[in-house]
Amino acid sequence: MKHAVIVALMLMTPVALLAAPKNSASIRFTETVTINGTQVPAGNYRVQWQGTGASVEASILQGKKVLATAPATLVNGKSDYDGAVELRAGENHSKILEAIDWTNRSLRFDQGNASSPDTSSASTAE
Repeated sequence: MKHAVIVALMLMTPVALLAAPKNSASIRFTETVTINGTQVPAGNYRVQWQGTGASVEASILQGKKVLATAPATLVNGKSDYDGAVELRAGENHSKILEAIDWTNRSLRFDQGNASSPDTSSASTAE
């Protein structure tokens, strides 16, 4: 009987992992962006976040290396974009990351809004 319970628990574990909320996604920056004062060059990255709602800590990773972290707000809901990056102009022609939009959620970064965002498209592979 113990053996049957253990086998049942082992079979249920992968299902529970699939049902867990996803806290990361892929993104491609088509140009260098500034995130919390750190410049991240154009390329493919993984965005990972911890927390929900307005209390999110987002990290930009290349492989296992964390390139930048910043506070953000996670907004769940449908979007017309999948992998869109919202940028605004910063000092010395830099592009400051304002938001990343996927089809079912967005990460909004508050990095001292001074001007309106300039939305640029980027592809993603979740």
